[in-house]
Amino acid sequence: MAARHKYRLQCQTINKQNKLPCKASGIRMKNGNIRCRMHGGYSAGAKTFEGKVRSLKCLHQFKNYNDEQIRAYIRNREANRNSVNERNSAYYDLPSQR
Repeated sequence: MAARHKYRLQCQTINKQNKLPCKASGIRMKNGNIRCRMHGGYSAGAKTFEGKVRSLKCLHQFKNYNDEQIRAYIRNREANRNSVNERNSAYYDLPSQR
């Protein structure tokens, strides 16, 4: 029988359904609590365009960029991601060779 890891950080929250402690592994937060991904331990990142610009502005590699250059970088990255997705979907639309 597999044992629980001795030094694994375990989420410190209580489940609503059964009032038992959460059994998922977690990460240590700034305030010292340990939270899993379901209970607020991981961030999903910026969703809006302005939020993405603000978050990239704080990074070291973008410190000399102005807002317009960062916006162009985000647009190019999203366009590249869309073209890759189109290529992958086109590959799956091909008939199978059997």
